[in-house]
Amino acid sequence: MTTRIVRVGNTLTVEIPEELLVQASLPVGEPVEWVSNGNGTISLVSPDSWEHRHIRAGLADLEAGKTLSNERVIEWLDSWGTENELPAPK
Repeated sequence: MTTRIVRVGNTLTVEIPEELLVQASLPVGEPVEWVSNGNGTISLVSPDSWEHRHIRAGLADLEAGKTLSNERVIEWLDSWGTENELPAPK
């Protein structure tokens, strides 16, 4: 069982043996996302992870025109830790 890693520019391609794909329930031939754990290891990010769900929800809001001005967000962030902390803008 051999795993092959190829890097071309900023793209890293990893060929994983089919036995491991089956064990991890990964789709054969489909791209998957990996993230660095900061300690020299990497982890698989599932398309159903909370991160992906939040990203998809944010993109749907954006497409629906639900946006906030940068000024409102900055005002809210600047209030953190003060006696007059503002509620999150909606």
